[in-house]
Amino acid sequence: MASAPGRLTALDPGTVRIDNDYYSSVGDAWWDRRGPLRALHDMNPARVGYFDEVGVRLGDRAGLRVLDVGCGGGLVAEQLAALGYRVTGVDLSEGAVDAARRHARASGVEVGYHVGSAYQLPVAPASIDMVVVSDVLEHLHDLPGAVAEISRVLRPGGVLVFDTINRTLASYLVAILAAERLAKIVHPGTHNWRMFIRPRELAETLARHGLRPAEIRGLAPAASAHRLLAAVLRGRSLGGFQLTRSVAVSYIGHAVKTSEC
Repeated sequence: MASAPGRLTALDPGTVRIDNDYYSSVGDAWWDRRGPLRALHDMNPARVGYFDEVGVRLGDRAGLRVLDVGCGGGLVAEQLAALGYRVTGVDLSEGAVDAARRHARASGVEVGYHVGSAYQLPVAPASIDMVVVSDVLEHLHDLPGAVAEISRVLRPGGVLVFDTINRTLASYLVAILAAERLAKIVHPGTHNWRMFIRPRELAETLARHGLRPAEIRGLAPAASAHRLLAAVLRGRSLGGFQLTRSVAVSYIGHAVKTSEC
């Protein structure tokens, strides 16, 4: 994955395959808390809580422009909009964007959704206060290209908030073997371990594009291992997630756009 320690390069989609097309077929099940994406619903309170904690440091929510890159069905975008942020969501999947629009209308929450690519965002340079990339970075074949585009749209002093998956033995066992292949709480094929990102790799890539890494923390289920196993076996919710010290599997954090780039 990396041509040198800590240095990410674009991957060949022909040899490093991932089923990103699946998300176009989910439809309104994006919002089914017991449906195929229930793990995202379990993670959402912790993720949105952290993103909001970072966002409010920039100023009043109502005055902040937020861009959710790879917004999917709108799980994060809509919650941030409900808190008062001015949110725009962009996703390559027309089906996911349609589902996000329908749910926002039904909920009475205002979000501007657009079909678009992370590599060519439909946003003016330096026009965004906070960019969100949640459960997205590990799905991108050209991560450096996406980071460059994110840096382009962020204003100096703006922030990138993210969560993603580390490339470790633990993440293979948890995210691939257990979650996808055995328990199937994540649709098989929607992750590729080779596309997972070590924190130092991400930090170096961010820094090369004028984004100063500010914090990285672990993100994990709050329940004990035996409770998680029981929940999976019974097809139930995993329960809440929490921020931790360990980044062995998933991690969350933010970076600040410098004025020099």
